[in-house]
Amino acid sequence: MTTELLTKQVRLDPDTRARLAALFDRHLRQYPDAVVYLFGSRADSAQRGGDLDLLVVSSAAAAHAYELSKTLRITIQDELGEQKVDVIVSPGAQAGGQSAFARLAVLQGAPLWP
Repeated sequence: MTTELLTKQVRLDPDTRARLAALFDRHLRQYPDAVVYLFGSRADSAQRGGDLDLLVVSSAAAAHAYELSKTLRITIQDELGEQKVDVIVSPGAQAGGQSAFARLAVLQGAPLWP
């Protein structure tokens, strides 16, 4: 877990964080440049409710964005129970293909993994 996550208040309990980290370890280890950000209402301690919005930033994984996004979403739902989960896979900014939406999610979100 990164220092930024420890300083930013996010609305995930420690058990959920640990389960997500283990899941990301299994599914993202083949993408050494991968970083997962939590964004949206769960990354804002002042908000209530909300789905689990995740952004995976990885130039290496971008070629498999659809498959990886689908796999992670289904696996997270299986692991944490039925809930709304959104997973977006985006290339890193240095790859030049990161959307404005992804840049905003990185700026306003919290690093979750590694």
